[in-house]
Amino acid sequence: MSTPPDPELLARITAGDRDAFGLFYDRYAPVLFGFCIRILEDGRDAEDVLQEAFVQVWRDARRFDTARTSVKTWLFTIVRSRALDRLRSRRSLDQRFSAASDESLDREHAAAGGQEEAVRRDYVGRWLRRLPKDEQAVLSLAYYDGHTQEEIAARLNQPLGTVKSRTRSGLAKLKVIAIAEGGAGRG
Repeated sequence: MSTPPDPELLARITAGDRDAFGLFYDRYAPVLFGFCIRILEDGRDAEDVLQEAFVQVWRDARRFDTARTSVKTWLFTIVRSRALDRLRSRRSLDQRFSAASDESLDREHAAAGGQEEAVRRDYVGRWLRRLPKDEQAVLSLAYYDGHTQEEIAARLNQPLGTVKSRTRSGLAKLKVIAIAEGGAGRG
C-alpha cells in the first residue's frame, strides 16, 4: 500500500487526522533530523527543534499553499528557521554565561556537552548495528549525512519505494530497541 501524496496528507492533517500526521512524520523526520544535526551539531537540540517544527506543521497545515512552494521546501524552511533561532539563542546564552562565569566552568560545561553527544551517538550507532544492513545503510545516510530519501535512493541505486519502506521498517525497529534499552523518551 502506497502512502498518500504530501498535499493529501496535509489536507488530512488539517482535518485533525493523527494517522496522516504519523505518516507525514515518518516520511520526513529522518532527513529533517539529519538536517538539524548538521546545523546545530547537537542531538538534543536537534530533537527539540524537530519536535517544535512538527508541532508547527500540525498547527499550520491549513496555511500551507501548494501554489507558493513545495511541501519539502516548506518543511525545510520551518526546520531551518527554528534551528537557526536555536543556534542564535544558544550562542547568546553562551555569551552571557561566559561573561558571568570563570573560564574553568566554561571548559567543564563544554566537555560535558561533548560527552553527552558522544554517548548519544554511541547509542544510536549501537542500535543501528542491530538492524539489517540494508536498513542500516538507509538510516545512516539520513541520520548522519542528512540525505533525503530521494538522494538515498539515487546513492544506493534503489527504488524510492524501497528506501521509504526500509526507512519505516528501520525506524520502527529502532524504536523497539530504544525502548528495550531504556533509551527512548529522553530529551
